[in-house]
Amino acid sequence: MLISDFLALTMMLFVLLMLATAMVSLFIRVPYVPTRMRVARRIIEVAKLKKGEIVYDLGCGDGRLLLEAEKKTKIDARGYEMAPIPYLLAKLKKWFHGSEMHIYMKNFFHGSLKDADVIFCYLGPETMDRLSKKFRHECKKGTRIISHTFHLNGFRPKKIWHKDAKNRLPTIYVYEK
Repeated sequence: MLISDFLALTMMLFVLLMLATAMVSLFIRVPYVPTRMRVARRIIEVAKLKKGEIVYDLGCGDGRLLLEAEKKTKIDARGYEMAPIPYLLAKLKKWFHGSEMHIYMKNFFHGSLKDADVIFCYLGPETMDRLSKKFRHECKKGTRIISHTFHLNGFRPKKIWHKDAKNRLPTIYVYEK
């Protein structure tokens, strides 16, 4: 195979992955929007993670929040991501950092959250509404749900960290089932 053929094949694969990522985003109505590291650190601080807790990130993107949380506290980190490019980035980061996190290329609505101690979400209002029912049905008493920007209908926040424009931090909601 010639180098030009290899480059053409690589480019076609990249374009197909981009299209697949765009289609997944349209289908689930949640685009890939990476969380800034300053925000990830604030979310982790707010979560008050404890060693050994099972922590899920729903729509984990490239895995940055779970990686950072795993660095801070020895947690059992698990993420769901359906879009191919962010999923592959998460897998690469996991390998590069020697992380033990588990990343699933699966719709989180089809995965179980019954063992979750903490759940991170940065999802739109429509998805949060659907998740409200899933959380109520599956999560055990005491599960902490931390939501970046969007509130969770049917749950009363235990604490709200309001938007901090000066430090460019969004509103963060903490719920407990």
